[in-house]
Amino acid sequence: MPLNSRRRRSKIVRCEDIGMKSQIRWGRIALAAVLSEIGVIAVLGAVIAADRFLIAPGLTDAQYQEFARNAGYYAASPAAGIAMFLAVLWMSRKLTSRFIFHGTLTGFAAVLLTLGFLFTARPADRRMYAVSYAVRILAGYLGGLAAQARYQRRNVIAADPAREVA
Repeated sequence: MPLNSRRRRSKIVRCEDIGMKSQIRWGRIALAAVLSEIGVIAVLGAVIAADRFLIAPGLTDAQYQEFARNAGYYAASPAAGIAMFLAVLWMSRKLTSRFIFHGTLTGFAAVLLTLGFLFTARPADRRMYAVSYAVRILAGYLGGLAAQARYQRRNVIAADPAREVA
């Protein structure tokens, strides 16, 4: 018998072929990634508007442009982390498992949404973009951890109604 005939042939089985649904909530992941980016834009817009109308009204357009550039440089990473964490908490409300996986995947999805900015950024700003991308992924992971803890706490309380919430 030739050696080639003994070789095992693997067959790829898709979830749809055996009647299973995918366990990855792609729609929620995409929506959470987009919402987190909208949150970043909203925070940066609020910071820039507050500077222009409340903190330092009457400056020149060049000064406002410089402030907007600096605000984006320093405020975007923390805003991205907070927005991603909150978006993952929202996204994972109806999940029952794989919280950390979904949270981290949401972080990667947000990075993919904004990856093009890295190539159009000034060379001096590229390092901050890389930091911002790492913050998004880390915040997605931490949001998944928090969602998992929330789910476990909710199930412990539901299983033991006599237990008080501290």
